[in-house]
Amino acid sequence: MNTFTKRFAGIASIASVALALISPGIMAAPELVVVNANITAADTKQYRALSVENGVFSEFSNRSDLLLSQADNNTTVIDAKGKRLIAGINDSHLHVTRGGRFYNLETRWEGITSLKAGLAMLKAQAERTPKGQWVRVVGGFSPYQFEEKRLPTPQELTAIAPDTPVFVLHLYSGGVLNQKALEVLNINKDTKAPEGSVIERDAAGNPTGVLLAQPNPMILYKTIAALPQMTTDQQLNSSRQFYRKLLSLGVTSVIDAGGGGHNFPDDYIASETLAKQGELPIRVSNYLFPQVPAKEMLNFMQWMHAFEADENHHSHLENGYVIEGGGELLTYRASDYENFRAPRPELPDDAEHALEEVIRLHLLEGWPFRLHATYDESITRILNVLEHIHNTQRVDSVRWIIDHAETVSDTNLARIKKLGGAIAVQGRMAFAGEDFVSRYGKAQAARTPPIQAMIDAGITVGLGTDGTRVSSFNPWATYYWAVTGKTVGGFALGSTPLERQTALQLFTSGSAALSRWFWHQR
Repeated sequence: MNTFTKRFAGIASIASVALALISPGIMAAPELVVVNANITAADTKQYRALSVENGVFSEFSNRSDLLLSQADNNTTVIDAKGKRLIAGINDSHLHVTRGGRFYNLETRWEGITSLKAGLAMLKAQAERTPKGQWVRVVGGFSPYQFEEKRLPTPQELTAIAPDTPVFVLHLYSGGVLNQKALEVLNINKDTKAPEGSVIERDAAGNPTGVLLAQPNPMILYKTIAALPQMTTDQQLNSSRQFYRKLLSLGVTSVIDAGGGGHNFPDDYIASETLAKQGELPIRVSNYLFPQVPAKEMLNFMQWMHAFEADENHHSHLENGYVIEGGGELLTYRASDYENFRAPRPELPDDAEHALEEVIRLHLLEGWPFRLHATYDESITRILNVLEHIHNTQRVDSVRWIIDHAETVSDTNLARIKKLGGAIAVQGRMAFAGEDFVSRYGKAQAARTPPIQAMIDAGITVGLGTDGTRVSSFNPWATYYWAVTGKTVGGFALGSTPLERQTALQLFTSGSAALSRWFWHQR
């Protein structure tokens, strides 16, 4: 990352709604002036220069000389030399605290165009992996980005690393283990897969090394959980590196959607420490995710007793590290799976009862909430519950968000709007679009998800990645999908691409509007 990018990333954490923050009146000498830039502000207007005062964008201008005339000897001046500046990216759905815990342990396949090159990376990693640790690729890629258009085989992983366990996770659809990994995990003829998951076997009944979610990904969750982790100090270093990586990609604020295998507060120590020490370089808002089915209410009651909604734990940055609300999973009974290689799951019969109980608790305590829902069928049942609750408790008294909504119908969009909800959309189709088309057809893929229809319905929409497992944490992969309608493998999904500036707005002010900071300005 060059010096200019570093300096801009450092000031851009508030850029997602920059124009809303400009202070009127006469300003003191600015602390920073950037000149000779191509600036795209959050309202998509274009400028050539900007100034910053007290950490806030104080002026945008097409007159570099005018802003320079306001500077003094204490003002930092950056010549952008014609480079483009955009508002800082706000990823409204990124599992960032969990991603930081594992970042230094993982080999990433983002941008790799051949499986051959990916296997070479794993071979090199195996040669330097300490004894007792694993080589792991935990999501963030698509086999369709490779020239070979396929996943590695267990035999290939064994050949490159006969003595080091290797695990490759493909989204939450399946995983591949080498022989050493099967031995370490003691997966054998007698091992039973969790309900809804499959251990692939050969003719003799021996596990091949392929794990499948059909559609339940519990076998994949269990495999990840069984892998060795880092010490507290190592997780702190890993998280620090991950946040710096995000900054280098232009991400300056994140709404964290919790995640499976990620216990609050124990697994949040690294990010919490960085925040309290003032070292967390981007803003993070956390939604809390219960880990044990049938104990969700107990978890939320304990958290709500210990924390206030929107409680900030950053040492000095306003809204810097916030405990914001509950979700993206509120109850396991009312959550579907996004595995497009398997049939659509049906929510169980008692999903509504479980969901009503936990939502009423959130409303009673004034806690925002977000709901994981991939399919329109799930969203219909969730909205039935919300409408029922709304008769006695106003659902729109708190921020609430539907996450994903790939196949949401126009009818349900109108219902979401009426109840005051918002939608967080992610670029999951960029990584699973080929599988979606294979199962549901191109006609359905052409409106999956129907982002323009959401906007037209007047719903607040934020764009995000859903990194680090079911997609890449790199926002530009999601942005590419949004503005081209193509997967990372180059497959055209038939959807109508968004205008580039519209996509930028959704990734900045749109996502920011899903947080407390600007919710009430809607």
